[in-house]
Amino acid sequence: MIIKRNIIFSLEKRKKNDLQILENLPIRVRIIYAGERLDMSTGYRVDLNKWDEDKQRVKPSTTNKLKQSASEINASLIKMESVIQDIFKIYEVKEEIPSLSVLKGEINAKIKIQTPIVENKTTKINFFETFNQFLRECAKEDNWAPATIKKYTTLRNNLEKFDKRISLDSFDHKKLDKYLDYLVTKHKYKNTTLEKHLKFLKRFLKWGVGKKYITNDAYKDFFPKIKKVRKKVIFLTKSDIDKIKNFQIPDEKQYLERVRDVLIFSCFSGLRYSDLYALSWDDMKSSSLEFVTEKTDDKIIVELNDHTRAIIEKYRYIRFPKNKVLPVISNQKYNDYLKELGELVGFNDSIKEVFFRGNERIEIVKSLYSHFSSHIGRRSFICNGLYMGIPVHIMMKWTGHSDYDSMRPYIDTVDSMRSKAMETFNKM
Repeated sequence: MIIKRNIIFSLEKRKKNDLQILENLPIRVRIIYAGERLDMSTGYRVDLNKWDEDKQRVKPSTTNKLKQSASEINASLIKMESVIQDIFKIYEVKEEIPSLSVLKGEINAKIKIQTPIVENKTTKINFFETFNQFLRECAKEDNWAPATIKKYTTLRNNLEKFDKRISLDSFDHKKLDKYLDYLVTKHKYKNTTLEKHLKFLKRFLKWGVGKKYITNDAYKDFFPKIKKVRKKVIFLTKSDIDKIKNFQIPDEKQYLERVRDVLIFSCFSGLRYSDLYALSWDDMKSSSLEFVTEKTDDKIIVELNDHTRAIIEKYRYIRFPKNKVLPVISNQKYNDYLKELGELVGFNDSIKEVFFRGNERIEIVKSLYSHFSSHIGRRSFICNGLYMGIPVHIMMKWTGHSDYDSMRPYIDTVDSMRSKAMETFNKM
């Protein structure tokens, strides 16, 4: 049995009158194992500028207020670490994990002669409080979009429903397998969604290991075989777009006209819904759109064409809230109206969707219009652009895709279209 643990020596940070104390700070030892944390004082103190945080030792050729030398203090710290390691090795042989109180008692008994222990502090590290810390820190440091925060909040909620008593070091391969099974059986997640949740969980565990809150790094070599079928890229061809543009919208459904305009603008600009919604007149240049994307904070320049110019001109003298260029409604309402528009125009062809849920293969047949969503305009822009021969690297500059792999589904779709188009020559 191996008990994974971290033994960390550090200075105890203290403040007085809201100012950090820089002198005579206690050196403490923190022991993290099996989701537990034990903080103990070593009995030594040293000034902040005499402590090497990377090496976790007192800097050579220095002394503390009691004239104790660096070599004397460091020798005691090394001996203390050795004693702690020996205690864990004994429990590994016994195949037991010591409780916090037992570990504290044995450390006190073994090092009492060499170093007086002035204080002991035991803390049970709460999994969900730690996850909240991860969420706060990463959201701030990486400037997460609200959608990303929502995804990790969903992960946290799922983990709490899965096991309220879960500990930070719980996730060995067996526990990870159980969690994935739970997501399939209780939440009916598709395998593609399952893979995303595992990716999010691994990121949290990696963060925890880096912070030394987690000693179990079994997640690193956990790569379950998740059955997947590459999702079909559904987009609007040139003839589809023309069909939508030329359709006469009934008088009682004139609210769909603006929805159509936003869709057409997206089909010829490649903008995500979030960027369509945020697009303002400040982003407008004489021949291009220049803006910072809402999702990735990338600066994007998208040149205008006749189609996007026409829609801009249509709304030039209409003022929308926050100086917006386009009449973009909420995402949910926009998706609902897109489906309504698609059904009205007559996109009723059946499309089979194949996916896996665990090991179960599932096939669902839906009408084309039911697949209409705010992303269909962006997909249409990419596929039509590639089909017309626009180089991939130029398309990526317009769309903000950062790597070639993210474009591969579109490239494969277009290659398939070209192969079918070539077959028409067989009829000549």
